Amino acid sequence: MNIKRNGIREWVFQRVSNVLIFAYALFYIILLISTDDLDYEKWLAIHSAAWFKAYSTLTLVVVMINSLLAGWQIGTDYTQKVPVAAFAPLFHSFYTIVTLVFMGFGLFILWA
Repeated sequence: MNIKRNGIREWVFQRVSNVLIFAYALFYIILLISTDDLDYEKWLAIHSAAWFKAYSTLTLVVVMINSLLAGWQIGTDYTQKVPVAAFAPLFHSFYTIVTLVFMGFGLFILWA
């Protein structure tokens, strides 16, 4: 089975993930604005709730997948123009490692 990729799934994923990221940002802003007299205890209660951590984790994963996809798109466009043979795999490894490190830090911050 030979399926040629045309980028439609990636394009749809980017649009859906951008809507999810925007929804998270909007939800977060509304949550903070609607909280009366926001102090450290209320801030801690919001960020300690399991539902908030789960929603934030889901959003973080979507952001990181979106980042990997963007790196792949940029990488395949521009690394072809670099005459060094090993540049493309190094570039793809670089943004993959950076994305995974950011995801690790994000998960640590959320769940520690």
